Amino acid sequence: MLQLIKFEFIKFLQKRNLIAFLIILCILNIGIFAYTQNLDSQIPPSSYHQLQTELQTISNDKRYQFIKDKYETYHGFLIIEQLINLRMNEKDNQYIIESILNENPQVEEKYGKLYQENHDPIYTSHLESEVTFLEEILKEFQKLYDYPLYIQNIQDKAKTLSSISIFQKDGSFEQKNNQKTAQDYLARIDTPLIYESEKGVTSALSFPVTSFLIMLSMMVLVSSMILEEKEKKLFAIIKITSQGQYPTMLAKCFVMIIMVGVITTMMMVGQLVYSSVIYGLGDLSRSVQSLSQYSQCPFSLSVQQFIGLFILMKCLAASFIGLIMLLIAILSKNKLFAIIISLVIIIIEYLLYLFIPSLNSLYLFKYFNLISVLQTDSFFQVYRNVSCFKNLISLQMLILIGLLSLFIIFIIIDTFVYHYKRNMNIELVELPQFKNFQSQSLSLIKQESYKIFFIQKVFLLCILCILIQCYQYQHISIYMDNDEKIYQQYMKRLEGPLTNEKEQWILQEQKHYQDLNQQLATISKKREQGSLTQTQANAMQEQINEQLRGEQVFQRVFEQYEDIQNNPQKQFVYPVAYQKYFIDTNWLFMPTLLLCIFTIIGLSQVITYEYQNQMHKITQTSYRGNHYILNIKLSLSIGIGMLFLIIVLTPPFVLLQQTYGFSSLLAPAMSIQNFLLFPSWVSIGMICMMSLILKIYVVFIIIIGIFAIGIKVRNHLLTLFMSICLFLLPLLFAYGGYHFIDFISLYPLLFHGQFVSNIEGLLQILFSFVGYGILAVVSLKYIYTHYKSIH
Repeated sequence: MLQLIKFEFIKFLQKRNLIAFLIILCILNIGIFAYTQNLDSQIPPSSYHQLQTELQTISNDKRYQFIKDKYETYHGFLIIEQLINLRMNEKDNQYIIESILNENPQVEEKYGKLYQENHDPIYTSHLESEVTFLEEILKEFQKLYDYPLYIQNIQDKAKTLSSISIFQKDGSFEQKNNQKTAQDYLARIDTPLIYESEKGVTSALSFPVTSFLIMLSMMVLVSSMILEEKEKKLFAIIKITSQGQYPTMLAKCFVMIIMVGVITTMMMVGQLVYSSVIYGLGDLSRSVQSLSQYSQCPFSLSVQQFIGLFILMKCLAASFIGLIMLLIAILSKNKLFAIIISLVIIIIEYLLYLFIPSLNSLYLFKYFNLISVLQTDSFFQVYRNVSCFKNLISLQMLILIGLLSLFIIFIIIDTFVYHYKRNMNIELVELPQFKNFQSQSLSLIKQESYKIFFIQKVFLLCILCILIQCYQYQHISIYMDNDEKIYQQYMKRLEGPLTNEKEQWILQEQKHYQDLNQQLATISKKREQGSLTQTQANAMQEQINEQLRGEQVFQRVFEQYEDIQNNPQKQFVYPVAYQKYFIDTNWLFMPTLLLCIFTIIGLSQVITYEYQNQMHKITQTSYRGNHYILNIKLSLSIGIGMLFLIIVLTPPFVLLQQTYGFSSLLAPAMSIQNFLLFPSWVSIGMICMMSLILKIYVVFIIIIGIFAIGIKVRNHLLTLFMSICLFLLPLLFAYGGYHFIDFISLYPLLFHGQFVSNIEGLLQILFSFVGYGILAVVSLKYIYTHYKSIH
């Protein structure tokens, strides 16, 4: 038996493509996790890290009051700022002002002086985001603060019900439930609670993409262990050997469980390490009840022990799902059917998990569910007792016992089904609509399309890329402070060339603010002369200061007006959308990274597939087996590259368009500060088009490079590795600040917005464009010269 397990591991280790794919999935999981943690522009990760550092200087018993005071102060500042903005047009906003003052009496008396002294946020960039951040932390700490009372209420409720005569001899579920709940939580009365931010731990443990990638890795593992061997008809030989029945299947189950555990652990540990860097995990020896999301957990565990139990539970759930997929693979006569059945089961389980309410009578289908158990965080967040054979058992314990039982049962079922299953061969799908795929007269274009999309599984990468984008941009919210909103309204009014009407309006606004400043000076003068008391002067100055709140925003508009006067070819343009989409690397980095990763992974096997299977010796001796089929491969690869480009660029474009708007496309590009070097005849729309052309150009370069490397090394794994080293690693190093390698990376072409503000940057883009163009021409010549069989 041990020898069989050893051989199964050796078989697995020899599948380098599979290992590379699983490692890439783990890296991709960390990359997506890292990106999603930095999506929130309102509350950056540094806010949590800064707070965590500050809390270390405060004793634990004072941390709750510290956060509460901070929240109340900044919430008061936010209300005062809202009142100031509303009083700029007091007549129209009188009702709203009165409503706010009724809800928050004495807010100006309590926080007005503090606001004037200093109201700058500490942890974030804006008052609104500061209040949101502190409110989130306060909710966590409030739950911990109320935890002893929560435990005491449970004990009191159980004692009260026990003392009531109608319940003393009552064996109802409610009576038993109260008694068991009180007993379970009795030991938690004196549980020490430590007030620390739980963002690092909970973010790492609740990331849903990890569950999806784990299921994807299991499907690939099972396909490699069963379906590939079925396809090669190896079971016809294996099953007639002395160890080819029960021992073989048990060895496969064991290896599958170990590999799933390794993959799951790698993903979870990677997320925890990243969370510890950007958020901090806090004191891992504190009780798990110190995490407000898991405060209902009745177990006596430290956070460190809880994380270990969490990962173990996730590995167990993932292995159980793997055993189900293993059974499907054994029973299935076709790869496609195996994939479809697996997906149908997952979708059904997800729908049950999503739509069954927690208090519904069918709640067991919600919690005793593949998705719920694999996600695991929801498993530990709920405390509930279930009646089982007239005895109460906690929901977690029931699920754990049930999962372990089913785990063992499915190992037995898989083993017996494999033993009694006689036909272990893969059969083709005999459907009329797919009959053309089996026809010998099929065109080469259809053959290559089928080979790339279905045999090489590029369609899975397309689906994965779409799902990643959907997940990311579903959770993105762009924060606009009041100043930005006012500036946007100004720009909407002034957009386009400067006219006499616009100039007159700007000068009127300027005079309005000058008059207000003059009034402030007059009040100060009168106060010095003694004609006004300090109280009167302060009241009058406060009213004027409220009206002056928009002066700084108007100053940005006025500076743009003066610039247009000096350069009449310029126009009023609201530049934020262009700056974020073309200049800001935070918006560009993840789409760029996804584009490069999916293009390299998806297309690195296109040219090496025949070499790996030695089929090039047949195809390249045929009439159309050389340049004709090479052109088809190149065309399809370019089409797939364009598809990836559209998938990664469209969501951020749509989101920025909805928030800021890509307006003034016909205005001269020099109207935007970053594009001053361009002549007046170059419009913003032309800049957008040139940017898209550069990205398309990069996709061409990567694809041609992959083809050249593939023809040279004739090995998929080596092509993948060399492509990553040539195109991806230099890009990552350049993005990380090592700009001395810009000349050998794609960074100037992909992040060209950072290079267009000066002559040196434009020359860098031109150098990269020409250099990679020459490399592409040389590579194409090499491809068409060497794509032939060796005799």
